[in-house]
Amino acid sequence: MIESSSQGVGSLVIALRQQQVIAYPTEAVFGLGCDPDSESAVQALLALKQRPWQKGLILVAAHYAQLKEYIDDDALDAAARSRIFASWPGPVTWVIPARPTTP
Repeated sequence: MIESSSQGVGSLVIALRQQQVIAYPTEAVFGLGCDPDSESAVQALLALKQRPWQKGLILVAAHYAQLKEYIDDDALDAAARSRIFASWPGPVTWVIPARPTTP
């Protein structure tokens, strides 16, 4: 386990740049993550979780803009977008269709 320090964070950044899967704490459990731009890292994460790609994965983001290159924003109507922004930030998971180009 890597400590919450600048050295620890640096180790995680290196692991992500090397297309590795990392574990990170959330509110209740540890999550597994990777660089969403690396198809090989996403495939490794899916294999580790024994999860079919059709089920998708969770993207964690501080701002909606961070998700725009991965999600099909046009699939959201005004009401859905309003509900998302009304609850952001917060402990809510939204299921949004991915763009066809998302790994």
